[in-house]
Amino acid sequence: MKQPDMPDNIPREEWERYRKELNNYFIEKTKNHEILNNYEIDIYFYPYLPVESSGQPVALNYMNDLASKLSKKEYDFVVMDERILFNEMALMESPLILSEINYRQPSLELLHDLSKYINKKDLEFHDPKILSYGIYENKIIGIPFEYDFDVLYYHGKDEKYSKSYNDTQLLLQNMENYTWNDLIKQMESNAQPLRVAFGDDNDLLNFVIEYTSNHYNLSPEYDSNYMDLFTNKSSTNYYTEFRDLVRTFSEKNNARNAALTSLDDAYNYFKKNNSSFFKAKASHHYIFRSEYSNYEIPLSLPPKYQTATTHKYLVANKFSKINPELLAEIALILTDKDAQLFRAKNFGSIPTFDFSKMDTDQDLQNYCQDNPILCQVMEKMKKLYIRDIFKSDTMVPFFEILYLIPIRFKNYFITNDLDYIKFSLTNVYKFITDHLGIYGILSILVSTITILFFTFYIYMTIKLKNHPYMKVISPIFCNFIVLGCILNLIKVLKFIPPYSLLKIKLFLIIDTLGTNLIYIPMFAVAYRIYRIYKTKTLIVYTLNNKRLFIIVFSVIFLAVLYRIIIVFTCRFYYESIGSFIALIFMIVATGSHSKKFGDICYTFVIFSTNISDYIVGRLITRLDGGDNYPLFFFITIIFSCLLHFICVYTLVGSRILLLMRGSRNYSNSSTTNDSSDATQYIALRPGIRIMSIIKRFSIFNIEK
Repeated sequence: MKQPDMPDNIPREEWERYRKELNNYFIEKTKNHEILNNYEIDIYFYPYLPVESSGQPVALNYMNDLASKLSKKEYDFVVMDERILFNEMALMESPLILSEINYRQPSLELLHDLSKYINKKDLEFHDPKILSYGIYENKIIGIPFEYDFDVLYYHGKDEKYSKSYNDTQLLLQNMENYTWNDLIKQMESNAQPLRVAFGDDNDLLNFVIEYTSNHYNLSPEYDSNYMDLFTNKSSTNYYTEFRDLVRTFSEKNNARNAALTSLDDAYNYFKKNNSSFFKAKASHHYIFRSEYSNYEIPLSLPPKYQTATTHKYLVANKFSKINPELLAEIALILTDKDAQLFRAKNFGSIPTFDFSKMDTDQDLQNYCQDNPILCQVMEKMKKLYIRDIFKSDTMVPFFEILYLIPIRFKNYFITNDLDYIKFSLTNVYKFITDHLGIYGILSILVSTITILFFTFYIYMTIKLKNHPYMKVISPIFCNFIVLGCILNLIKVLKFIPPYSLLKIKLFLIIDTLGTNLIYIPMFAVAYRIYRIYKTKTLIVYTLNNKRLFIIVFSVIFLAVLYRIIIVFTCRFYYESIGSFIALIFMIVATGSHSKKFGDICYTFVIFSTNISDYIVGRLITRLDGGDNYPLFFFITIIFSCLLHFICVYTLVGSRILLLMRGSRNYSNSSTTNDSSDATQYIALRPGIRIMSIIKRFSIFNIEK
């Protein structure tokens, strides 16, 4: 577990006392257990530094070390908060997680699912909201261990009715109505100093949300576009006022000092009367026990009584050598109601109980009798769940929030770079394809027109299927390929809003279908042409069109069925990697028999088109065009449509236009079924190549 967040003011003896007494508690609880009575509890306090002078996010170092030590079986359990647990889980996954932590879903890959060994009824005494943060898709990963929230401590020993006492009491009386701006303004009027610690990223993030919630309702139920307040035109005033506020309680009005102030520093200011309040956690009330009883602890909720909550969980290491069933049993012993009351009494931790059941639960009543101040503020406070605020289908995982946003706010406080902080918050919840404007409409229009051309080619291919020039290239398989190109153009829509899990699954299936409709029939067409060159006839007894169709359809069906099963039963992504060795062999072998490259050039074009499909996807997702991105997106779509059009035109379009131009009876042409040289129909020889597209359309005439 993390070391205490005020290491300078909590003696090492207290750390050792925590370790020793928790172990004694466990030994006492398991003394009659025939297996667990052989175990003891030892605690490692991770040196979670509140301020990292290098600027590297502390949370990232912590998660890296945690992943490494868990995989090496150094710990059996970890106590972690909801800012870490499941912070990688989101509809929109982040590549940073895999690159930085070396696990795509560390919460699932490193931690045990204890659902099989725990009866959910044994967890009903926990607050339902707190309990829910430890469960993912009905998997019990984290069991609630402790609860906490932000409060303001004040000087309770001031002489009664002195100016400082009266000023503080006036502030406390109005705290529920004050915003942070009101509080600071009144304190400046009273000449009351204040120092707030922003060294810890979590403390800064809490303050950002508490301050913002004073002025805006950060709830998707109230306003689905609530995140826009961080990026719209009016946000300039928000950021300016926020920075000015931070500077007022920074030493020498330098925001950098607040960004580097730890809780220990803030507490030292408070002890020396250089700060009228000490903003810390409710669990820090045990620091004041030497001066105050539980009935007199001088604390108040922050302005508007809005406070950010923190929940800690006990999680089990999946790599532990201990049997998972025993791990679950140990976890329940360390997190049950008795254990939480024990830690509350001896170390000031706050239990995760469902206090709405206090009227019927004697244990809760006893706790509130012993800790009346804490229970009073818990009843009055307006909880702010940070994870819920930074959670939506279009938002990055909380990992990126914790990794980037606190440090970006610190940099803004220091540099006053508005564009920098706005851009940072924009990247949290907006996609670059969200606002394509007219270029988005034009992209859809160009794609639609191209698809209509392809549909026309499919119709004409069916109409001309009996002509030798068409039959030699297997019209049904060519139509499959054209249909695959249509799906390739359609799947670009996945980059355009709206975004949803259903849409992602649908387009994954479309992607699979499109890819297989191009490549699998391409094998069939290449094989057929190869056999024609070998036999010099349209009749290929070894594998006719019907057999090829059955094989091609079966392979495509199985590939799509496999993807459907995957996307609806599993939560992981994968990239299909196919082998083109057989295809390349047939293309090369066919080319060795052909006298003209035009005989097989369309296969290379299709091959190149699929490579370009990958390139287009990379351009759309990786291209950084700034304000010009919509234009670049449109150009990329034009490139994709043009390349697919060239592919389809080379495959069937040129043949269709040739036949439309050269014969009035093209739809009823007989099929060559003798042993004459059928290879003459594969390529469009120079002597019979059609003219320019404009001229072709000028003589376009069809008789039915």
